[in-house]
Amino acid sequence: MHRGDIIVRRRPTRRIHAALIGALLVLASPARGEPESGAPDLSDAQRVAEQVCAACHGVGGQSKQGAYPSLAGQNADYLHKQMRQFKGTPGEKPLRDNEVMRAVMEPFKDNEMQNLARYFSHRPPARSQPVSADLVEPGRAIYWKGNPAHGLPACVSCHRPAGEGIAPDFPRIGGQQSEYVAKQLRAWRTGLRGGPGKLMSLIVPLMSDGEIEAVAQYVAQLQ
Repeated sequence: MHRGDIIVRRRPTRRIHAALIGALLVLASPARGEPESGAPDLSDAQRVAEQVCAACHGVGGQSKQGAYPSLAGQNADYLHKQMRQFKGTPGEKPLRDNEVMRAVMEPFKDNEMQNLARYFSHRPPARSQPVSADLVEPGRAIYWKGNPAHGLPACVSCHRPAGEGIAPDFPRIGGQQSEYVAKQLRAWRTGLRGGPGKLMSLIVPLMSDGEIEAVAQYVAQLQ
C-alpha cells in the first residue's frame, strides 16, 4: 500500500474482540434456518426475477453492472433479511434506506420475498473479474491476514476461503462486483449501513481507502 492510502485508525476495542469471538463461534455451529419440506414452487419468483430484478441484477442474478450486486448463489436467508430491511416497517425508517429498492419490495408479502430469495440462491454463483488486477495481491493479503499492525482482522474468518460466507449472517462475496463491494464497505465505514455494535461497523473503520479497494478487487475474482 502507498503511504497516502493509510488513514489514522484506533486499535480494536473490547467490543470488537467480543464481536469477533461471536462470529468465530458461528463457524463451529450449523447454519440456522428451517429445513425446506419439499421443493417450493418458484415459478412466480422466476417470473419476478426475469421481469423486475434482471434490469439491475442481471439475468438469473448475474449482474453485469458494477453498481449493482449479483444475487445468484447468495444465501437465501441473507437475501430474505436484506429484502425485509429494504421494505421496512410501516411508520419506521427502513434499516437499508434505498428509495428504489423500497419501492420495488413494497408490494411483496413475506412469503413472496422468501421464494424470491430461494430462487436466486439456487442459481449458479456469480462470477466476476477485478477491474484493477494490480490490486488483487494486496487484497489477498488483507483478506487472508488482515492488518495486525492496525488491529484489522482477516476477512476470511467470516467470509470463508472462496468468499462463500456463512449462512445466514455472513453473505457470499466471492465473484461479487468490485465496485459494489467497495461501495458497501465505505457505507459500513461511514455509518450508512448497519448500526452501533454491528460487526462490520466495528471492523471497516480500521480499513484505509486503499485496503477497501484492494479487498474489493480480490473478492471479485474468487470462484
